[in-house]
Amino acid sequence: MKLPLQKIPANKKIIFSTWIPAFAGMTVRELPSTNYKLLSTTLPTTLAIQKIIPEAAGIKTFVFKSDLEFAAGQFVMVWLPRVDEKPIGIWRKKAGEFCLSISAVGKFSCAMHQLKVGDKVGIRGAFGRGFTLPVGKKKIALIGGGFGVAPLLSILSQAKGCAADVIIGARSKNLVFGKKHAEALGGKVLIATNDGSCGEKCFNTELFERMLLKKKYDFVYSCGPELMMQRVAEICKQKKIPCEISMERYMKCGIGVCGSCAVDDSGFCVCSHGPTIEGNLALKMVEFGKYHRDSVGERKNF
Repeated sequence: MKLPLQKIPANKKIIFSTWIPAFAGMTVRELPSTNYKLLSTTLPTTLAIQKIIPEAAGIKTFVFKSDLEFAAGQFVMVWLPRVDEKPIGIWRKKAGEFCLSISAVGKFSCAMHQLKVGDKVGIRGAFGRGFTLPVGKKKIALIGGGFGVAPLLSILSQAKGCAADVIIGARSKNLVFGKKHAEALGGKVLIATNDGSCGEKCFNTELFERMLLKKKYDFVYSCGPELMMQRVAEICKQKKIPCEISMERYMKCGIGVCGSCAVDDSGFCVCSHGPTIEGNLALKMVEFGKYHRDSVGERKNF
C-alpha cells in the first residue's frame, strides 16, 4: 500500500489510523518543538573535531563546537567523504558543544576512529523525535546497553529535580561506557556485566527487575541492543510503567523520504517517526526484537 506523504505539524498528536494502518487507533505522544537551530537538513555542515575522548574498548567520544539545538534522543547524519554517511545519536556535556559517541564496528565507524583532533566531518540535522522529558516525574530509570547509553545522557542533563537510576549493561568491564558521564550529571549508576567483571553478573534487564522489587519508577527510558529494549518494554508493559525506547534501523536520508528504515507492514519510518517510540507501540511491530534489514533490504535476524 502506497502511503501519502504528509507534513507533520509540531506539537500535535498523530493518530496512526490516518496514515499507518497497522497501528490503527493508537495515539502517539505530542511531538517536541521543531524550532531548533539546525545545521542543515540537506547539505552537510563541515565541523572540526575539537576533542576525542577514549571511553571504553572500541568506543570514542568526538566533541564538536556548535550551538546546534536538539532534543534528547535525536540524531545527526555524519558524513565522511569517500566513506559513507551514518546516523549517530547526539548528546551534550555543556553549552556550546555536542558529543558523538561511536563504537568501531564497521567501515564507517572504524574510519571515524582513525580521525584526529582538527579533522573535519560533515554534519546534517538534528533529526527524528526525541524522548519525552521527565517533567514532573520523581523517579526515572534509564537502561542502556553498550554505547546506547549515550543518548540517555541528554535526559539526565534535563532531569531537574528528578531522581534517576542509570542501569548500564555490557559484556565485560572493559566495555562499560557512560558511568563517569552519568554520575557527573547526577545519575545513580548500577552496572551489570555478562561475566561479572564489573557490577552484578547478569543482564541489565535482570538488574532492572530486581530494582522493581524495591522501587517504583514514574517513567523508563531505554537505548541499546534491540533484544534488551524488547525485554525492557515487556517488563514495563507488565508493570504498567510508561516506557520509551530508541529504535535503530538502517538509514540513508534521515528525513523519511527513502524508506530504507521503514518497519515492515506499517510504513513507520524510524528516522522521522522515531527513533524514540513508546514501548507498547514497539511491541506491536512485527519485526521488533526479531529481525532488521540491511543496506539492500535483506532480512537479518537478531
